[in-house]
Amino acid sequence: MDDPKFYSYLCEYRKAFPVDEFGRIGGMYSLADIPISGEKVLQRLGVVFAKNDGERMYHVRDKEHPAWSFWVPYGDVDINLVIKPELR
Repeated sequence: MDDPKFYSYLCEYRKAFPVDEFGRIGGMYSLADIPISGEKVLQRLGVVFAKNDGERMYHVRDKEHPAWSFWVPYGDVDINLVIKPELR
């Protein structure tokens, strides 16, 4: 992130996750010991907290599970609004 004044933005992002036979997120993103049956692109709520203009990607932290963070291409992120610093 080159811009020191970059703010955090609420967003919806799309990313492929491993899923179990019931369509739930599995693998390293779950504590359940259920085999992976495939991969599915899911749309989730997150927070953009960095960007890489050279690679055209945003660094997104998942809103429900803050420990999950991913680099996601610009085209797979829909930015909604700015989050006030006191709400971070």
